Amino acid sequence: MLELASSHWDKAVSWLLIGAIFFAMRSCEYLERNTKEENRRKKILRLKNIAFKKNGGIVQHNDPDLADSDLVIVTFEFQKNTKRDVQVHMFRTTDSVLNPVKAFAETVSRIRSYPGSTDDTKICTILRSNGQIEEIKSNQVRDRLKTIVELIGGEVLGFTKEDIGLHSVRSGGAMAMFLSGTSTIIIQRIGRWSSEAFLEYIREQVESFTAGVSQNMINFEHFFNLNLIATQTAVETDNKSGPEFVPFQVQFSQLALNNDSSTVTRRDIDN
Repeated sequence: MLELASSHWDKAVSWLLIGAIFFAMRSCEYLERNTKEENRRKKILRLKNIAFKKNGGIVQHNDPDLADSDLVIVTFEFQKNTKRDVQVHMFRTTDSVLNPVKAFAETVSRIRSYPGSTDDTKICTILRSNGQIEEIKSNQVRDRLKTIVELIGGEVLGFTKEDIGLHSVRSGGAMAMFLSGTSTIIIQRIGRWSSEAFLEYIREQVESFTAGVSQNMINFEHFFNLNLIATQTAVETDNKSGPEFVPFQVQFSQLALNNDSSTVTRRDIDN
């Protein structure tokens, strides 16, 4: 989207979205909505909620090398699950665009340059060409996202404008972390989910989802049944035609290719 940005507003939105996806943010945390903020449990982030560190020390917002910081720390004061002041940090990447530190540095530096900005200024604040200070609204960004998808084309992206919305940023962040091998507990903490509800965002139809799974399954050709004795006892008690024993060593290729099922109990196959 940044490559297609043609205005100050477009660039501001692009950096907001890039920063948001790395933290799997809810849209109400970085964009203005139609409902009044005081009526919502979750609040829009302010400049005071964004901090940067380099070499272990805090980097001030007015530092000209803010984008070169080692990491960015976001403090979520208000949460859907009623938790307060949750801090999540992200380190810089080697990419010139897909970089959470640079994304938030661009946003903070831009807003700090506006006349009258303070620590309490929202990160969705924008200075229009007419000199008016406004807040970027969620419906504006949603419409812009759909337009970009339409311009690029569903054939290229693999999805259409009807398939996306602002929640795609949060779900996309979770999916990107999952596919990169990030553990579920870390994904849960970064996205600030109080349970494993985030798993609903993991899309099985994505090709990368099962990449390498089949190869990994055959890497351990031999494995052992640690509950051998318990299994044998149960089968001997329940099976009237005689006991069926599980071999101590089970070979994966035998399970798949051997037509003689007597080497494995029916119970093991069913399970």
